[in-house]
Amino acid sequence: QKGAKVTWVGHPIIDRIKIAPSREKARHNLRINPDTIAIALLPASRQQEVQYLMPVIFRAAQIIQEKLPQVHFLIPLSLESYRHPIEEAIKKYQLQAKIYPSLLQNNQEIQESKNLEILAAADLAIAKSGTVNLEIALLNVPQVVVYKVNPITVWIARNILRFSIPFMSPPNLVQMKDIVPELFQENATPEKIVSESLELLLNYQHREKMILNYQQMRHALGKEGVCGRAAKAILDSVLTE
Repeated sequence: QKGAKVTWVGHPIIDRIKIAPSREKARHNLRINPDTIAIALLPASRQQEVQYLMPVIFRAAQIIQEKLPQVHFLIPLSLESYRHPIEEAIKKYQLQAKIYPSLLQNNQEIQESKNLEILAAADLAIAKSGTVNLEIALLNVPQVVVYKVNPITVWIARNILRFSIPFMSPPNLVQMKDIVPELFQENATPEKIVSESLELLLNYQHREKMILNYQQMRHALGKEGVCGRAAKAILDSVLTE
């Protein structure tokens, strides 16, 4: 807009997603039956999300489990420090759930690859808002995006800073359209999460519409080879100066 010289190389997540396994391979590796309904829960990568978001998502998971007793929940661990509160929440809400990676597998490289494997194996993801929404979309997994913060923070943003954005999840922001359902703050209730989740699990047309929109979003992120193009653009810029 201001006349600066820029080079569009695409989003680096396009290159990262190449290492993700197929749904079939992911389920084989994780020993998940092909017919099992598997839902990935991604409640937190920050401490405030453990406080405000995790209870809402886990209560929603509990209700889904009551309605679909055969469901199994997969929980990729973002930080080792969250293992204990997540384990306690699993017990509290009596979820049929497993945390990945296990303590024996816990290192950064294994954790990152395992997270993609979990997402690839899932029939649905209930996730906080963040870059992970793009990963989920690129793996063609239906998702419900949820976010909740301190009510005082929201009040200040709305009433003093007059801050507002049309969307909060990256898939919707990329296309500037409603691709995935977003439940923010007062709308982030267990009941609404359950409603959106069951609609995606049980309504084939609704699910396919989301996946079709994913394909359009993927095209907007650019082609593979993003990191190589970025490196070349930097070298070309340095060598021509």
